[in-house]
Parts: sequence; C-alpha cells; structure tokens
Amino acid sequence: MKTKNKIIIVLVLLLLVRLFLIIHFKTYAHPKLWEYEEIANNLIAGKGFLYHHFGGVPYRSFNNPLYSFMSAGIYLITNHSYLAILLVQTLFSILLVYVIFCIGRLVFNDKIGLFSSILVAFHPSLIYYDVFNLIPFSIDLFFIALITLLFLRYKENTNNLKMLLAGAFIGLGVLSRGIIGAILPFFILYIVIFFNNYIWRKKIKLILFLTIGAIFVISPWVIRNYIIHKKFILVSAVGETLWRGNNKYSTGTSFSKDGKPIFFLWPEEFRKKVYSLDEIGQSKFFAKEAGRFIKNNPSDFINLYFKKMFYFWWFSPQSGILYPKDYLFIYKVMYTILLAFSLLGIYLIFISKEKLKKENSLLIITVFAAICFSQSLFYVEGRHRWLIEPLLIIFFTYGISECYTILVKKINPKIIK
Repeated sequence: MKTKNKIIIVLVLLLLVRLFLIIHFKTYAHPKLWEYEEIANNLIAGKGFLYHHFGGVPYRSFNNPLYSFMSAGIYLITNHSYLAILLVQTLFSILLVYVIFCIGRLVFNDKIGLFSSILVAFHPSLIYYDVFNLIPFSIDLFFIALITLLFLRYKENTNNLKMLLAGAFIGLGVLSRGIIGAILPFFILYIVIFFNNYIWRKKIKLILFLTIGAIFVISPWVIRNYIIHKKFILVSAVGETLWRGNNKYSTGTSFSKDGKPIFFLWPEEFRKKVYSLDEIGQSKFFAKEAGRFIKNNPSDFINLYFKKMFYFWWFSPQSGILYPKDYLFIYKVMYTILLAFSLLGIYLIFISKEKLKKENSLLIITVFAAICFSQSLFYVEGRHRWLIEPLLIIFFTYGISECYTILVKKINPKIIK
C-alpha cells in the first residue's frame, strides 16, 4: 500500500476514534469549559472581549483572542453547538498529524513520518483535550508544527515572500498562544548561524520580512489593546503569570505541594490589595512583585528557573494533581520510554555524517529551546511540554527505528544490507 493511502487511513481513524469518544461520553452536551467560553458568550452578547478574573474584576485582554473569536463565530452559525467546536478541534488535530508526517518524511523518510503521525494521532493527552475540553490545545500544537515545517522547507530555498508567510503564521500562533512568539527570535538566530548560502544583506532581508509578517498579523490586536488600555500590551497582560512562577511561595508551578493555588498562600491583605485593583492595576502589581522578588533574590530566581526547566522536561511534585494517580503513573512510564528513545535518536543523528539531517534536527531542537526557555520564565506544568511532544515523537520514532536496524544487523546481517 502506498504511503499516501496509509496516512489517509491514519487521519480517518483519528476522526472516527474522536467521534466515537465524543458520542460515547456525551461531551457534545457537557464538555469541560474554560475561560474562552465566557469570552465567546460575551462577544455574542455584544459585551466585547470580556472575562471576569481576580475578585470578579473585568478583564478586556485576559488571554489570546483567536480561539474565543473562533468559538463565538461558530456558535453564531450553529446555535451554540459544543459539537461544532469539538469537531473543529479534531480538524486541527488532523492537520497537526499530517504536518508531523510531512516533517518526519522531510527530515528522515516516509516510514518515520508515518509512524510518528500514528503516535501523535493517538496520543492520549491530545485525545483527552480534543474530546473532553473546549480549549485550543490542538490549534496551538498545529501552529508550532506548521511553523517548524515551513522553516524546514524554506531554509534551503527561500525568499522574502516565504519568510513573510512564515512570520504571518508565527503571528497567528501568538494570537492563539503567546509563548509561540518565542520561536521568532530563536529562528532569527538560526538564520544568522545556519543560512550559509546567503550573504549578510540577504539574511537581514529575510529576518526583516519574517518579523514584518509576524507584526502585521499581531498589530491589529495590539492596536486594539492600546485603544482600550492606553498602554502597550502585546497580546494579553502577563504580570500574573510572571509572578506565579517568581515569588517567595512559588514552586515553579501553579500549585503548592499540597495542591493549593499559589495565590491563596499569600496573606489576606495581599489578596485584598489585588482585588481592589483593575485589570491593568493587577497586572502591574504582579509584575512589580515579581520584579522585586527577582531583584532581591537573584539566586532563588536562578534556582527556580532551572527547576522549572527540569519540570518542563520531567515531572514536578505537583504533576497530575488534578487527575487520578493511575493516569500519572501510566503517562510517566510512557513518557520515560519516549524521552529515552528520543534522546537516543538525537544522539545518533549528531554522531552521524549526514549534515542536512543534523541541521534539520537542530532546527526542531531550536523550537524545543524556544518553548522551554521562555515558558520557564513564567511557570511550568505538564501540558506545556505537550506543546512540543508531537515534534519530540519524531525523534522517538527515529531512535526506535535505528535500534531495530542495529539489532537486526547483529542477529542477521544478511537481512539489512
């Protein structure tokens, strides 16, 4: 059977499995709702992009706008159908899986691309978020994977227009999840170091068009924020998320060791102060508190930062706190195997003599670094690592494949020539 037909089968099975689970668990009637639901409903009601946060304070720039506007638009044409949103999330998972297949095929071969796509299609966490939650998880993963694929395709033969397109997709990704914007400076650095086929003048042009593409897409929302708040806010106010991972009670996650939100570890006087402020006041207050902690406790800040990076790639004491312990145990076993063979795959790539494969792999690792290093400035939870796990699975598949090849060669050298 041709690889094209195989990937189609994978995508169809992905759709059927999710449809079965949505119907079986009746999540089309009662999915888990997040802040996006309130914002979407307020948009439909004509109240604007509105969410009530700490102490019921109205927020006009609480989070990234893409999913909420998409949800509001779908609700308007489907009479507020949860099923329609779940199907759109599934569509993005289908696109994600196909992009992972394309990356695996481009960097390695059809076999690696196909098996990587199968593992991503039936990744338990991705299925869970697609089926049970109204949240832009699959959309975020899709943008990260797509941006990576575009750069892999463009790096050998690019032009200003292609860089403009790549930048535009980075901008769209930022409107879905702000941390995706961290990829931009890392890709600029990659252009500087590895685009050896281009003179410096050409490199600068490529960087300029890449940046312009991102700014062009993001700028309407930035302008909107400035009109409302009379203050420059890139996408959403980040003071609280910065503070959550950088204060004297911080564990590096959202929760204390006994499962309490970090905010509620602080004295009542502190919380009353927060409740008394408006949206921008709260963000400024949290940012100021985080800045004071960093300035007065530089060693604690550094220790926390490296602890958060460790949590990003492994597990924090708070991991799985919202889920049954059995789920965490199963995932730990799966992830341990995934990480081990991924690291092996990366190692085998970099001891090989295949220059192009090394450079392509390094670009993917650049995406890992961008998400990890940037997220660790704030706070880290297990779902943050899932942003790059589909890409990590490509290295896992390669590691497994190489181990199998080495093993077969040792058992019967005649099988593999």
